[in-house]
Amino acid sequence: MKRRDFLKTAAGGVLAASLGLPRVNLLADDLFHAKPTYRWYKGNFHCHSQWSDGVDLPEVVVSEYKRHGYDFLSLTDHNILHKDDLRFTGFSMNYTPSDLKPFEGETSFWKRTAPAAGWPNLVQSHIDKAKEMFGEDSVRIKETADGVYVRMKTEEELRQQFAEPGKFLLMPGFEMTSQWMHVNLINVEEDFFIEGPSIEGVLHDAFDKATELYGANEEPYLFMVNHPLWQYYNIQPSYLFGRPGVRFIELTNNSTQWQYYPEAWDPEQLWDIVNAYRAKNEQPSFFATGTDDSHGVFREDYLAYFGWTRVRAESLDSKSIINGLLQGCSYVSSGCEFADLTFDGKTLAVKLDPQVEGDYRIEFIGTKKDYDETVKYIDVPGEGGRPARKLECWSKEIGKVLETVDGLEGSYTLKQDDLYVRAKAYRIGAGSLYQGSGGKQPTLLAADCAWSQPYRQGEKL
Repeated sequence: MKRRDFLKTAAGGVLAASLGLPRVNLLADDLFHAKPTYRWYKGNFHCHSQWSDGVDLPEVVVSEYKRHGYDFLSLTDHNILHKDDLRFTGFSMNYTPSDLKPFEGETSFWKRTAPAAGWPNLVQSHIDKAKEMFGEDSVRIKETADGVYVRMKTEEELRQQFAEPGKFLLMPGFEMTSQWMHVNLINVEEDFFIEGPSIEGVLHDAFDKATELYGANEEPYLFMVNHPLWQYYNIQPSYLFGRPGVRFIELTNNSTQWQYYPEAWDPEQLWDIVNAYRAKNEQPSFFATGTDDSHGVFREDYLAYFGWTRVRAESLDSKSIINGLLQGCSYVSSGCEFADLTFDGKTLAVKLDPQVEGDYRIEFIGTKKDYDETVKYIDVPGEGGRPARKLECWSKEIGKVLETVDGLEGSYTLKQDDLYVRAKAYRIGAGSLYQGSGGKQPTLLAADCAWSQPYRQGEKL
């Protein structure tokens, strides 16, 4: 799908925020209005390559996203940045050769080929694909007594090969992968790893570590909580109440290897639960991102290019993109796009630019100030090495549809008793984000959908 140019608008007010604890209240009047130099950029903050457990070599991955019309990309392999120091180990991998002499003076990660495909193997067909795309000499190979080794291209080498000012941006990043909880760190130059017995503890410790390492950097960074349902409702809504500095969570993610209990919550409901709590307690809004978490750009079962984030920014550079996210000037898409999106401090108005013919519906979703704050729990059994646990169940008054409009444009003016409003637009018949019943594998159905961020009434910096 070709990228379309959308709004040429700008923020009338700028959020003075950081990824520590940003100032409360993010919206000024005319947030999306007026400056013609601003535009919407399309990008993905989560995908993988052979630096960890992705199928393709990194140059193949980056090339394909660029070819599919993405403006920016972060290649986020597990627990590793794409640096040039020599290494043979990585995420669940140890390919250290018995003789290091052939690698004297070499740099980057060298991965040994495997005789057959399988996680996280590198096989000859992956090498052949890269050579076909970029030439026989594009892949560096060493044959040793231990086997055939292939050198992975570094972030800087990928940037030199693919980045174009104003056209395509590569942002360094990695996925901090503990046993049960993953977060992405984007626009950073140092990686880290946190592990512990508590999922909530790992989340909080990871945020604190990121603040310690990157909080004083001149460049802003993105701390993003990944796939909250994976594998077993690992991120509960209440975990995010005590860390208002955690501002972003994945709303779309291609992986469907989860257990899903409709009486609990799905990622869209979690998003509303946290935003309702934060709005009521005068904490910063909780924003969504769209990703595909692709591990193989040519594999249909990994749904590459399924979900993405649109960011309104003045220019295509890391600082502008992340500041746009922090200001709430972004939306999530899995196929449907906004041709117009405005919020003037009271009224959220949207107009759709559908990419697929069909009938469309716009839902304005929010939560009332007097919502039921009671939380109940359901017991779910332990499965596949995962411990038994209690899942939080919140009132269905949280994140309810305030108004529905059938068609390509609509608006909603916040009422005095509304905590916030967000827009969800979708092609009728495309389905909800997830479906399933107690313990069954869910099906991802949110094609041709778009979600705005949540916005609050009358907020001033």
